[in-house]
Amino acid sequence: MSILNDLEEWKTFINLRLLKETLEKVPTINICPNKDNVFRAFKLCSPKDCKIVFLGQDPYPQKDVATGILFGNKKDTLEENLSPSLKVIKEAAIDYTIPHNYPIEFDNSLESWAEQGILMLNSALTTEINKIGSHVMAWRPFMIDFIRLFSKVQFGNIYVLFGQQAQTFASYIDKRNFIIRTNHPAYYARINQSMSPKLFYDINELVEKQFGEKIEWYKDFSYAE
Repeated sequence: MSILNDLEEWKTFINLRLLKETLEKVPTINICPNKDNVFRAFKLCSPKDCKIVFLGQDPYPQKDVATGILFGNKKDTLEENLSPSLKVIKEAAIDYTIPHNYPIEFDNSLESWAEQGILMLNSALTTEINKIGSHVMAWRPFMIDFIRLFSKVQFGNIYVLFGQQAQTFASYIDKRNFIIRTNHPAYYARINQSMSPKLFYDINELVEKQFGEKIEWYKDFSYAE
């Protein structure tokens, strides 16, 4: 696994002993995402730029779907083939309850979110192909240690915990940070309901208050006549 390259900027917050123990428990074949993308979320969002931590469950278990970015699909994934959780997230982030009288562009990889300062993590960084939750307990000690240390050293960030599994980490987040708890998008996909766009407005309200800027959830293009 490309540990040193992807975790280079995060070394201060990584317990190498726990990481080594975790990797000894996790195979390098038949896993999601592929081994080169396990730490991709860390690579795309540096500690100094991190404003928000999104925490979910475990990666998509289907072969060649997970990318190492929470909820993200590959850039070239066709609209009709998007993962159900990403469809839910996309609809809420764009907010179709308001009119869009101009072209918009949404990044289905969600890499643009990571590059704006969102650490897009699953609470288990791998899973066995077609076996949801198979590596949850293997990753848990490492993730607890990471979240506890990072939230203590770099406080004032916003932690968004998607679903019950992610919310079990709430007690390890330093109280000088902000915590938002919400249902996992898979929940809405299962019951065929939409996630409220309010989540993304609430996040941006906090981000603007803390950092003086907002996350651009999608690009809009207003053309002058």
